[in-house]
Amino acid sequence: MRLKKTWRIGAIALFSLTLFITLFLSLSSPPAPAAQKPKTLAFLALQRRGGEVRNSLFTVNTNGSGRRELAPNIDVSPALAWSPNGQRLAFVGSDTEMYTVNADGSQLTKQFSGDFCKAANFRIAWASNSQKLVFGRSCDGSTSDTPGSQSLYTSETTGIKGTKLVRNLAVGGQPPQTEISSEFYLSPDAQQVAFVKDKNIYKMNADGSGMTQLTKTPGEYVSGGSELVWSPDRTKIAFWLGTYPQQQIYTINTDGSNLKQLTNNPQNQAYNIKLFWSPDSRRLAYYYNKAGDRGGKQQDVYAIDINSGTAQNITKKPTRYDALSWSPDGKNLAFATGDFYQQKLYTINADGSKLTPLAAQLELSGISQLAWSSDSQQIAFTFNDIKGDKSNLYVINRDGSGVIKLSSNNDLNASTPVWQPQ
Repeated sequence: MRLKKTWRIGAIALFSLTLFITLFLSLSSPPAPAAQKPKTLAFLALQRRGGEVRNSLFTVNTNGSGRRELAPNIDVSPALAWSPNGQRLAFVGSDTEMYTVNADGSQLTKQFSGDFCKAANFRIAWASNSQKLVFGRSCDGSTSDTPGSQSLYTSETTGIKGTKLVRNLAVGGQPPQTEISSEFYLSPDAQQVAFVKDKNIYKMNADGSGMTQLTKTPGEYVSGGSELVWSPDRTKIAFWLGTYPQQQIYTINTDGSNLKQLTNNPQNQAYNIKLFWSPDSRRLAYYYNKAGDRGGKQQDVYAIDINSGTAQNITKKPTRYDALSWSPDGKNLAFATGDFYQQKLYTINADGSKLTPLAAQLELSGISQLAWSSDSQQIAFTFNDIKGDKSNLYVINRDGSGVIKLSSNNDLNASTPVWQPQ
């Protein structure tokens, strides 16, 4: 009898101890992570609709679900920009109109309607409050003797009545107009613009006030198609200076101080002249061409420290490079290598270590666009499918896993992937 009673007490004690340990672990352990919500991309897809072919605007989740058309019946041009809060998209329609639309496709609103524009090109930037839009529009002249125009607009995104023309300046023609000799290059926060006038770099506020001359020596600041590139922190502008293609990289503070020459290689022929700021605004990546390499087949990717002026060869493997892009966390660079019809996709650490091949199972060609997700975990890219005579949109994890096709069989050409901010 005493034995049964002792066993019963022991069993109760063991049960109580087990219950206590279970309760303790459940309180002290972190909850199981919830399933991560898939991220969203906006992109354009060229499609055949009845008797016409047009570019349509879509969003799609990165797991391939939830595809949605946002602007039916509008032929969308390749200029898209998400508002910082991720709730609205700004886009261009038919090269003459500016629209905004909510992420769910509601409240499609025309912000601007212009006349015909030859070789139209738009630059779009949202203010940090996601309420104001700034955009520049460039047009070629109708003939080689007729000047083109550079126009700057601000919009309160309430419709056409909320959009104002800030500047409309003539460029080119015979005799050449000198009101402006470049496009308007918008700062990341849409508060300021930079441009070239009278062979010098100027800046002004987006509302047209505060025009300031930054450089003091006339020069060829945007020759060969080079641009004025704002740093992410908006404190500096980078550019190539000199007669194309013998140009060198410079930076200048946006208050006009500290003009600095970063490269000094007279033999370099900068045929691929894009500049890429690191997210922390401390380094500039660029394509370095070896002397005499007119075909661009002996490039390397370099990154230069803007404070020390020290340049580092990141890739150390001369070939043709394209579609260079920094990850938002600054830890990696992604790029394509090889000739147009046979390319490969890679990431590499920002210090030049650990080259990682991506999407080796795909036959890649004509990679023109790479886009990192804001958390630096995925890359969206488009490439030409030569066998199928079309372009496809894919997404892949930064380590090369999880490749997913996001375009459909009805898409003749997919382009312009832009991640929705989270």
